[in-house]
Order: sequence, then structure tokens, then C-alpha cells
Amino acid sequence: MRITRVEVTPRQIPLTVPYLIANRYCDTAEILFVTLTDEAGLAGYGAGSPVSSLTGDDFDIAARALHETIIPAVTGTDVSDLTAAIARAAEGSPGTCSALAALDIALHDLHAKRLGVPLVAMLGGARRRLITSVTVGIGDPAAMAEAARRHVEKGFRAIKVKIGQDAGIDLTRVRLIRDAVGPDIRIRVDANEGYDAATASDVARALEGLDVELFEQPVAAGDMPGMRAAAQATSIPVVADESVRVSEDLGPLLAADAACGVNIKLMKCGGILEACRLDRMLAQAGWSSLIGCMDESRVSIAAAAHFAAAAHSTGWIDLDGHLDLAADPFSGGFEIIDGEIVLGETPGLGVRFEGFQGSWGPGS
Repeated sequence: MRITRVEVTPRQIPLTVPYLIANRYCDTAEILFVTLTDEAGLAGYGAGSPVSSLTGDDFDIAARALHETIIPAVTGTDVSDLTAAIARAAEGSPGTCSALAALDIALHDLHAKRLGVPLVAMLGGARRRLITSVTVGIGDPAAMAEAARRHVEKGFRAIKVKIGQDAGIDLTRVRLIRDAVGPDIRIRVDANEGYDAATASDVARALEGLDVELFEQPVAAGDMPGMRAAAQATSIPVVADESVRVSEDLGPLLAADAACGVNIKLMKCGGILEACRLDRMLAQAGWSSLIGCMDESRVSIAAAAHFAAAAHSTGWIDLDGHLDLAADPFSGGFEIIDGEIVLGETPGLGVRFEGFQGSWGPGS
């Protein structure tokens, strides 16, 4: 199977609802769309959403890596050996994880289409339904509670609450959200590295009274003692995000016993192939994964959902990054029904390319 044509399309897409997290303000999704066409005319779709602090590449670096090294490594070549093709593409652009993820996803989509099966089946999975959380950004506590209530009215059964700025106000935020959504809705909190170790431990203990399902990245990525202190302060599962990008980063976290799970994001680790390595390592250690995302197109969210449905370590799903895009060139791939991502049986990712709107683009 040879790749005969490659298209890379960069787009900057506004968010319909900008939001704040502990370490940045988000109002635009910067996405690089990749289409691979093989000699039989089949197309595989992928997308990369760079956030430099997490993925190691920004929009310009990712675009340059795709054009200069990643795409040339596969264009005109036989990519029947998926692992070898991705390794070849990664060799010339180490650290450009979102750019590599875009290629990786497109190759996986193309391979599954050639086999005539959904990607989840190619990956060995049988599940087709996954409960996902939806995120509430940092803001006025009452407004956050109202936003959470509206999500529940739409059928979501899990809410991810962004915290990490002021411990006292953060606890008020979570308390008001719990009051607004009732006892049966799952609440997860994510501090995005916002606390020091002592504050994180205090918050972890206080969250126990609010029936919180997990506490994500309470301290700075490299603060293993702080992560461990927070994990030991509470019975709530502490999950690492920024602390682990690729499989090589997992060892120190495991050695320190500083969490019990890791947020696997295709954009962070470079795609499905590396995500599968992380999954195997976590499952072997008896840890769980939270399958998460950035602000992403439906095409890469679909890829993450197919991976999540096949992964052995999957404990939680947080795949809502497409919901706030003002527009998306893709449809299909999955539905969200009563707060669950429901995968179909269409070969590959199951997404449909609807076309790019002319107003999108760098600087738009």
C-alpha cells in the first residue's frame, strides 16, 4: 500500500465558548488537518492540535515538521507496515507530537478502511459505548454551577471541573456544582499544575466530602514529591496529565508511586501507536488511564474514542474537545447519546469530510 497523495491544511478555528484553565486562556483551536490517499484511491484522515506546553510543538513548528520531514517520510512509500511507517516519520521530527499524531491517525484510519472494519475492531476492541465527561472552565462559581447544570440537562453524566487558581474559591466552585447537579452525576477536577504541594494535599482532603471521582494534575509536572503527597492525602484517585507525555515519562511516576492513573492524549504522545504503548504499561502496573483531548476536530476525537474503546487500562473518558469549535470540516465518526460516545460500524474512523470553509485559516 503506497501513499500517492498527501494534503496538509492548517486552520485556526474560533471556539464558541472561550474558557479559562489554571495556566492559560483558550479561545481558538489551531489544527493541522492531514489527508493521505493511497494508490487505490482510499483516503485516511487525521488532525493535530498543538499546544506547545503539552505537545512539544506549536502551530508553526508542527506545520513545518509535517511539510519538511514527516510527510516526506511516507509519501510514495509502502506503509503496509504501520509501525515501521510511523517510526520512519517520527525519526526526523522528535518531540513534534501533535504533528506526528496527525499522520498516525490518518494512517490508522486508512489501514482500518483497507481492512473494511472500524478502527476499534482493528485495535482489538469490542466496546462501542463510553461515558464521557464535559468540561466547565474556571469562572464565577455560580456561573460554573449553571453551566454544569445545563450540561446535565443535555444528558451528560460526568462533569470535569477546571480548578487550580485559589483553593478556597475552587472548593466553593466544586461545592456549588455538586449542589447544582445532584448526587448521581460524576464530578472530576483538574488543577492543571495550579497548586503547590501543601495546597494540593489540603484540596485533595477537602474534595473527599464532595464525592469527587478523580483529581487531575494537582501540582507542577516535574514535582513527583508533590504528586505523591497529594495522592497519599486522599482516597480520591490522583491522575497525572502534564507529568506524562510519552511512555518514557511513565517510569519516574511509577517509581514514585505518585498517582494511580495517567491522562493519555493522542496529541501529547504522538498518536495511537504510542498511546497503545502507554496503555500496555499502565495495565501492567495496575493503573488506569483517563483518555483525554485538547480542543480538537471530530476526526481526532473519533480516533481517541476508538483507541479508548480498545485500550486495556481505560478507566475514564474525557472526549469533548470538538464541542466548542465554531465549525468543523468533519462529521460522523460517533454520536453522543445521553452522555455516552457511541461508535458506529463504518470502516476506519467513520468520519465524513464535509469541506473547509473559506473564512478559516491562519490569522482568521
